[in-house]
Amino acid sequence: PRAAGDGRVFALPGAETALWFGNVDDLWRLGKPVGVGGPWSDSLVETDEPSDPYLMTGFDRKTLRLSHNAAEAIVFRLEVDYSNRDYWKRFAATEVPPGETVTVTFPAGFSAHWIRLIAGGDCRATAIFHYE
Repeated sequence: PRAAGDGRVFALPGAETALWFGNVDDLWRLGKPVGVGGPWSDSLVETDEPSDPYLMTGFDRKTLRLSHNAAEAIVFRLEVDYSNRDYWKRFAATEVPPGETVTVTFPAGFSAHWIRLIAGGDCRATAIFHYE
């Protein structure tokens, strides 16, 4: 409600919220997109069950940190959807030893719309993406 009237912010009188109407160029003026997050945070995962898809498009530098609680090494498959049409292709497989966190650094210029992970064994896993 205290937002300056710049022709893009609209609120009803007495309302506690407002809507901002902008365009892509306005968003880029706020700075490039960055973020930290992921599909698993100490989550129970089952063998060969894919994670929820996680957004990957629009970010420059990308890394993934993977860990789990299993007593043996777990191989995690990374699948990407380049087309945004639910067409998944294997990108990589990463073995994560017990008690360790493995960092996967994506190549410069790597781009895909979505990514998902598939564990090669039952465990509690954490998969956190860092986008810079």
